[in-house]
Amino acid sequence: MRTRSRKPEISDGGNILTFDKGVGLDRRNEPERRAPSHLIETERMSAIGRLACSISHDMRHSLTAIYANAEFLERKDICASTRADLLLEIQEAVLAMTERIESLLQFGSSERKSPLVRARVSLVVEKAVAAVKFHPEGRNVSITVGKFPPAEADIDPRNLESAIYNLLLNACQAATRSTHLPEVKVHLTELDERIYVTISDNGPGIPASVRRTLFDPFVTAGKPNGTGLGLTLARRIAEEHGGRVRLEESNRERTVFTLSLTKSDKAASKPAEKSAN
Repeated sequence: MRTRSRKPEISDGGNILTFDKGVGLDRRNEPERRAPSHLIETERMSAIGRLACSISHDMRHSLTAIYANAEFLERKDICASTRADLLLEIQEAVLAMTERIESLLQFGSSERKSPLVRARVSLVVEKAVAAVKFHPEGRNVSITVGKFPPAEADIDPRNLESAIYNLLLNACQAATRSTHLPEVKVHLTELDERIYVTISDNGPGIPASVRRTLFDPFVTAGKPNGTGLGLTLARRIAEEHGGRVRLEESNRERTVFTLSLTKSDKAASKPAEKSAN
């Protein structure tokens, strides 16, 4: 039997509010509706704490190495080649610490703060490629860049560059484990209102055991010094641009990732389709 819902009423004697039963049920369920977002935030803060502890541990070792190398540089009896090696080790240690801190800051930020601007995506990709070539794990890798179309989109250039940089660095790290000459290829294509950045490497592939959790925080595939946040952040940044990151292919000879984004700010503000990986 159907019951008619009543509007809130105020009685004459005492100003007592009377609500329909459905309203009471909605109020009781309100904390339950807020629970998932509260749990997600709690898990995120817990993850940030674990990452901070890990970074603190790594930074102590890096700072110890920097201090020791700086002391060696004060010596007058070391040759030029040794001095150059010590300087390179200091640079690499500082770069590693900077990357870990940047990962922590990005992961700790719950939302994008910079406004989107209209810009050529190819310029962002080129900057990411140049930065990876400077990285110690990208210097000995052949990075081949295809012909980029002059596609423009509403983007956060710094965040998008960071996402592409993470994908490229992962590809270079995988390629160095190849039995052939380490090689990474980068392509940029556009189709209707979407732009695709495809990055492939000739490394040994991603282990099947981690493919389902590949985009989860702190998951690494054969990288003892990795934070396990590169793909997590790349996926989040892509989603902020109305796109996603997908693992397209992975075998013993080739691994392919694709980052997609929308050209329009309006389209980017809509929830992106979730990746199955």
